[in-house]
Amino acid sequence: MKHTTPLVFLLSMLAASAIAQSSADIPVGRRIFLNSVLGISAPGFSDLNASLSKAGFLPLSGVYFARGAGLMTVFPKARLATIVNFSSYTGTATDATRSSWARGTTAGASLGVLARNTDRVQIIPYAGLAYSWFGTRLAKTAPVSTAFDGYINGPTNQQYIGNEQFMGNVGLHVGKPGIGRGALAQKILVGLRAGYMFPLAQPTWQTNGVTLSGGPSANTGGTYLHLVIGSSL
Repeated sequence: MKHTTPLVFLLSMLAASAIAQSSADIPVGRRIFLNSVLGISAPGFSDLNASLSKAGFLPLSGVYFARGAGLMTVFPKARLATIVNFSSYTGTATDATRSSWARGTTAGASLGVLARNTDRVQIIPYAGLAYSWFGTRLAKTAPVSTAFDGYINGPTNQQYIGNEQFMGNVGLHVGKPGIGRGALAQKILVGLRAGYMFPLAQPTWQTNGVTLSGGPSANTGGTYLHLVIGSSL
């Protein structure tokens, strides 16, 4: 949670600036933007990696390529925006014989304040909730046999653990609505979205539908930076 302090302070300052915004700067009429997102996610796996290393597994990576999609609705008169987002990251770490594969997926909704909303720029601090699905597949050794029958009848060389949980989400959206003079270009939205997701409770680990007692903490969301490219509907 300590990592969220600078971001929360920035969002508070931007939200306060919305009160002083001139009404002449605010375009009238609701706008809906359908967008894709590409970027990076940096989950917080320090406690989980400590447990994996202790058991002889390869630690998970700290940064992943993320992709997804979303929907943003802007309400200029109310100086509010709703942001619905779905994103996922996947990655594999390997060494000579070990491998650690991980996938994290989040889907959530946030409410934002139009700190700035003109024909040139959107500045929207936001906060909301997301639901996270996470899983990791771990292997200490290479398969005893590379033949199909030999592999499925041989000793197990992989283990799988995962969890699902609700997460808080705070962030900042900065976008440029319209990139040209044409009718189609005026619908385009390009922007950046930076934020931080944090778990609301200790995760409950499972394997193949069986709940495991105990286990390390893990922030499967963490810090993210996304390029947003979309179009108004």
